[in-house]
Amino acid sequence: MKFKSLIMIVLLLFTLCSISAIHADTYMIKNSSFTLPDGYGMSEQGPQTLLYNDKYVLTFFEGPQIGDDQIKDNLIANNYTFIGEDNYDFDGVNINQQNYNKNGVNTCVYSFEKNSHFYVITLNVYENQEVPEYENNPVTQIIDSLEVTG
Repeated sequence: MKFKSLIMIVLLLFTLCSISAIHADTYMIKNSSFTLPDGYGMSEQGPQTLLYNDKYVLTFFEGPQIGDDQIKDNLIANNYTFIGEDNYDFDGVNINQQNYNKNGVNTCVYSFEKNSHFYVITLNVYENQEVPEYENNPVTQIIDSLEVTG
């Protein structure tokens, strides 16, 4: 009898862990969809969409291509301090990442083209917060799951 009870408890725990590990929300914005872990709010602000939770604020833009230099010039003109820039490949997607600071907030700007659509995603974190690494970075989670819907 104890053996059956133990088996039932283990199966119940396994089921609960499986359900919580795969729970995510799918977001559909303009012609694209992507998934993020549960718990993000969303607000549309003109051509951009704001995604936020307790740790991060992201903006998501899909539209006509903007040059990397134009992005930099626009942010510097709005009193952002340029920190650095890097170009790299992530799962076959060429990404330009620019990092800025303004009023105690670090802003990482990721611009890229995927599936013939151009995107700019920003990740905003307080200065005392680390920019999350690959597995925990919501931007890489968006890029991984990004699909064209229309």
